[in-house]
Amino acid sequence: MNTQKVKERMDDLNITVAAMSRELGMDPSTYYRKMQKNGEDFSALDLLVFKRVLQMDEKTALDFLLS
Repeated sequence: MNTQKVKERMDDLNITVAAMSRELGMDPSTYYRKMQKNGEDFSALDLLVFKRVLQMDEKTALDFLLS
């Protein structure tokens, strides 16, 4: 996961870590820990939540989430 691009997209859409964590169904501390590992521990379902919340098309999702 390109965590920097995800953070920038969240900023662009005014999505807080608290809001994203809620959407993912996890505690913000868990979210931060997974982001520190370059998103390696996020599940496939989590990636689908990122795609939906960050309003990404298929190409953008592949670029941001699977790089």
